[in-house]
Amino acid sequence: MTVLAIGLSLVAALLFALAAVLQEKGTEGLSDDDAVGIGFFAKLIRRKVWVAGIVADIAGFAVQAGALAVGSLLLVQPLLVSTLLFALPLAAFSERRMLTKFEWLWATVLMISLVLFAVFGEPTEGITTPTFHSWIVPLIFLVVVVAVCIVGGSRLPHGTNRSLVLAVGAGLMLGFSAPFTKTGIDAFGESFLNGLSSWEFWAMAVTATLGTLWQQSSYQAGDVQTSLPTVTVLKPMVAMALGLSIYQEQLHISKTGDFIVVVSLAFMCIATFALGRLSAPATEAETAAATDPTAATADE
Repeated sequence: MTVLAIGLSLVAALLFALAAVLQEKGTEGLSDDDAVGIGFFAKLIRRKVWVAGIVADIAGFAVQAGALAVGSLLLVQPLLVSTLLFALPLAAFSERRMLTKFEWLWATVLMISLVLFAVFGEPTEGITTPTFHSWIVPLIFLVVVVAVCIVGGSRLPHGTNRSLVLAVGAGLMLGFSAPFTKTGIDAFGESFLNGLSSWEFWAMAVTATLGTLWQQSSYQAGDVQTSLPTVTVLKPMVAMALGLSIYQEQLHISKTGDFIVVVSLAFMCIATFALGRLSAPATEAETAAATDPTAATADE
């Protein structure tokens, strides 16, 4: 079951990477005026490339659900950061360029960190349906922080701060969607009606949908090089925190393994953030510098 969970997680990561590349193409040239409203979504839905990205996203969520049905949050969610490993070559291919030495470097660091975490951490399953009482504090935290991020972010001027605040809200929503998915799928395993009556299933639908929409808003708000790594790091970290707490999952580690797991998690976050910045679209200034031989020479 662990091997199946790993395989499904990697397939989901590939689909999410394809979705990210297509959605990035789909948001090109759009105005930021309605970046957090229905008007923004209405414009996106008319673009075939963006819709194709959403289809890939939905497929990724479905495969992720399968992985969570047979594996723990502590195993599946860290593996999903490999989305960046797939996104880099896909983005490079679409841009008709070669991967840089820094992209290769951080991709290698990320791969090694993921392997070390899985081998020495030995993440194991906990419970699949926490009590609603155990959800009260996390849900209050989610609602309050996301409300502050979305309302506050929409009032900030276009730029890095607005992009970062919206990305935090999106990352939290998508981080919570993973455990909701795990419990919702388990409910469907008992019966179809039981699944439909599960509040976690509907919470999954809401958090995944709003998280994806606000993620697009954070990209469009002006600084993808800040928003993309923020969302990418927050999603697994939030899900893992919930896995260790209310889902009672465990890491079986020795004294030596303890140090290795902590270090691998730290490097996983650093590499994910670095790759997120590298995989973000170039700014107009960077694009101009790349196409201006004089500027390139000056930079060197």
